[in-house]
Amino acid sequence: MYKHLIAIAFATIGTISMGGNAQAQSSSVSLTSAAAHSAYKLQWLLPERSVTLYRPGLVIVIRPGEREYDVNNRVEFADAPPAYVNGDLLITPSLAARLRRLASLAYVPVASSGVRPVGSPVTASGPITVDARQLQGSEAVTVNGRAPSGAAVTLTLLATISPDLPTVVVSRHDVQPDANGQFAAVISIASDYLRGSILRVVATSAGSTPASATVTVGAPNAGVTVPFDKPYCANVDPSCQHN
Repeated sequence: MYKHLIAIAFATIGTISMGGNAQAQSSSVSLTSAAAHSAYKLQWLLPERSVTLYRPGLVIVIRPGEREYDVNNRVEFADAPPAYVNGDLLITPSLAARLRRLASLAYVPVASSGVRPVGSPVTASGPITVDARQLQGSEAVTVNGRAPSGAAVTLTLLATISPDLPTVVVSRHDVQPDANGQFAAVISIASDYLRGSILRVVATSAGSTPASATVTVGAPNAGVTVPFDKPYCANVDPSCQHN
């Protein structure tokens, strides 16, 4: 009877594990399909064990099993590493959406003449500076910086919560510098509410050297004392101090 119960337990665990893997794969997106949807050309680079997606003004290199991927001359981070399955890479819906966004931002040159259409983005180069601080009274950070005004800046929040756990991609946001190259944003730290964890804000932009700043997550109102936080003090206790 005991052996029979153990066999049932192992069978149940195996079924749950297979179901979890199937669910993870069913929620993934084919990189080949995502590339075709955004008019990328796709090339497998076997010696480097990577896949290159390219279109005018944009080259993206994605590697199986790695969360970091290259976008032109900068590095971005996926929320989960791509997996090689049956001759294709399976990526997360978030990464697929990011690939569509990058394709929409890419500059498509006009072959007929050297005149650039009005409203076409201009790729500018130059340094990026960034400063990040926790917003008092809120579970958010304020980010300020400078960058070339001709291209959007991508702000990626990375959380380090333990030396024994991998870095987590918290969120990613695009901001546009103004005519003077200044940009600012207020970004929620959800879901990294762990006090003492380290948030790293990485700012990247096409043609520019990335910059980063770190914030140690603290209480929204650190240092503030309110009556509710004080221990209960009964009136009948003569040793209790009333303030």
